[in-house]
Amino acid sequence: MKWLASVMTGWVLLVASTAPLNAYSDGAITIHEIVREVAPKVNLKVEKDSTGGFNVRVLTSNFVWRPEMASMQHVVGEGHAHVYLDGRKIMRIYNEWFHLNTYQFSTRSGDQLLRIEVVGNDHAPYTIQGIPIGSEQIISVPSDEIQPASRANKIAPIGLIFLLLIVAGGLLFRLRRGK
Repeated sequence: MKWLASVMTGWVLLVASTAPLNAYSDGAITIHEIVREVAPKVNLKVEKDSTGGFNVRVLTSNFVWRPEMASMQHVVGEGHAHVYLDGRKIMRIYNEWFHLNTYQFSTRSGDQLLRIEVVGNDHAPYTIQGIPIGSEQIISVPSDEIQPASRANKIAPIGLIFLLLIVAGGLLFRLRRGK
């Protein structure tokens, strides 16, 4: 049984190390509900970059960018923003300008929704009647600006083959030992 536990532990470690890492979580525990009159306002200006991707400016009012306070205690009207592309959170931003590298973050070409949500220092979203405050815009990602299949997608089948070889070897060892 120790052998089986070792094999299973090794498999879990192998799969965990090949799975893409997600630095952020969409599962906010709290929200910062705000009345419309004092709520942050967000507007996007998106320009295609001639070298690829997009240059994005996040114009805000009633909001103070506070990168030095990220992951700290909430202060009303302060924070940073979370960036979503095609429904996936891809990064945090700490000021009004950033470059959206579509080669790094896009998984497909075509029209995709770029969404910015302002959040408090504690990462909880600012909301009005439960709806996150932010701005969104459709961008069109050319096919030459997406990355080929990720390394994790190529390694996962190798991990499965490795597991099958270990299990087969263990069964053969057990059968020979039983003779």
